[in-house]
Order: sequence, then C-alpha cells, then structure tokens
Amino acid sequence: MRKDSAHKLLNYFESLLSNSLDEVFIRRIISAVYFSLFNYWSIKNICKGNKGKGNNNDSFPHTQFIQDLASSGLDPQIYLLYVYRVAVDHYTLNPTKVTLTSHPYKGRTQNVKIDENILRKILESAKDVLSFLDNY
Repeated sequence: MRKDSAHKLLNYFESLLSNSLDEVFIRRIISAVYFSLFNYWSIKNICKGNKGKGNNNDSFPHTQFIQDLASSGLDPQIYLLYVYRVAVDHYTLNPTKVTLTSHPYKGRTQNVKIDENILRKILESAKDVLSFLDNY
C-alpha cells in the first residue's frame, strides 16, 4: 500500500458523508478504515526491518498494532477505531454493548451506536493515526 493510497481511501470515505449512508455501508467503511491502517502499519514495520510471523514474515498481530499506537500517544484514536471495528465485525445489534478481549483494553466494555456521527469521528481519528504512520 502506497502512502497516498491510504490518504485517498480516507478522502473517498469522507466524500461519501454528504450522502445518506445505511448502516451496512457504514459498518463496511469502519472495518475498511481499520484494516487499511493496520495494513499500512504492517508495511511500515516490514520497511523498518521488523519481522512478523508466517512464511514471509508479514503477519502481524492486531494486539501489537493497538499497543504500538496506544503507547505512541494515540490512545483515544486507536481505542475508538478498535472498539468500533470490533462492533461492526463481531456484533449484530445496533446499538449494542461491546466487550474487548485484547490488551491494553481487555475487559473494557462500552455501549456503541453505529451511525453517520460515529463514522465522522472514526474518520477524524483515522486521519490522526494516518499522520502518525506517515512518519512511523
């Protein structure tokens, strides 16, 4: 993933906010945002010489991604992205109550509602994370 690809993706998702988006579409955007940032972070790690697992040393755990960003001053942003990524990919009801199972947020529970307002917040947090990753 090239640096500008992640920026283009976020800009595209922001452009969609002027439309009326249904819940399923919002869920897919939130998941895509999270995983695009995770993949960008993974690639940056490979470029720095860090090795993941797997045959090509390119498999990195999500917990490492979350812990890395949380310890880099992006705790509010990564927490928001993480809790809503879990909500959209693992929970059916909306609103719902999400319980996280990975460090550093293991056991933390939060009520979430998936709508356009949270999507705006997700995109703002993603921009902060992306800016950090550009210089990672």
